[in-house]
Amino acid sequence: MGQNSHLPSKSFPAAPSAVTSPLSQFYVGGNAGWDAQNDRAYSVGAVAGWNALPFFAVEGTYDLSRADKKVLGDWNYGNTVAVNAVPQYKVPGTDFTAYALGGVGYKRNTQAADYAIYNVGGGVKYELTKSLDVDARYRRVDAVDSKKGAPEDRITAGVNVKF
Repeated sequence: MGQNSHLPSKSFPAAPSAVTSPLSQFYVGGNAGWDAQNDRAYSVGAVAGWNALPFFAVEGTYDLSRADKKVLGDWNYGNTVAVNAVPQYKVPGTDFTAYALGGVGYKRNTQAADYAIYNVGGGVKYELTKSLDVDARYRRVDAVDSKKGAPEDRITAGVNVKF
């Protein structure tokens, strides 16, 4: 034993490092798909979200949907915005995350009255890299007032970039 072995150490413990996780980040993405109830209607959209907790995200979505004029007699565009709560589950030992979603928003139509909407659904993300996910989802989009609009069953696939 050296003569200084009984003295306290002059080094300080390292500060704990911030824990980073692929699920604790902001993300933005784009998607495209169709309405399962109407094979002549399609949608493209964007999503921006924040993984607030490893098991919960909050996201905003924008979708432009269009029904073919062969269905409605003229082109019909709908712009939908929504805010969603997204509980999620990272499947252990895999690069998959399963999630549910639900939220409220607003739809603006070119041929009909604008109205408030709600949407519910779910999907799965596959992590290609630490900053890139492939995302497939299903969303039921419906009017809060059932007299205002017909429900849509949107099926989309997209890519999200995580920050």
